Amino acid sequence: MNTIKSVINAGVAGTTLMTLFSEVISKVKNSNYNEAEILGELLNRITPMDKQQSRVAGYVGHYGVGQVFAAAYVAYLKKTNTKPSLLNGAVYGALSGLAGAVVWHGVFKAHPNPPGVDLSNYYKQLVLAHIVFGVTAAVVLRKSS
Repeated sequence: MNTIKSVINAGVAGTTLMTLFSEVISKVKNSNYNEAEILGELLNRITPMDKQQSRVAGYVGHYGVGQVFAAAYVAYLKKTNTKPSLLNGAVYGALSGLAGAVVWHGVFKAHPNPPGVDLSNYYKQLVLAHIVFGVTAAVVLRKSS
């Protein structure tokens, strides 16, 4: 497995499908649960960036964090000498989603002017979205090993 290429591919694919999942849930629930969009809105409210710049920064940041999560998953797999699977991808996704919810909670609490997001439902969909991320990353990593 070419580790750098595998991490990049797993991170991009996982983040893309996770974001699409969040976008679908946003449409169904008539709320904004798109992590990249929310991050962009948070940035727009505290930086001199205009709306488009902060939106782009939100997506760049979201995909950057996706790379970190993919690298951590690959490091775990290597350390435990485990092959990626749907089960460990889903478990890793759920755990990373819980960690993500803790981080997002801190961000919303610390932000001087956070957007109005239904946090309870946002955190629930966030965990599910990370399961999508983990399963997708596992599938991509299995194909590259």
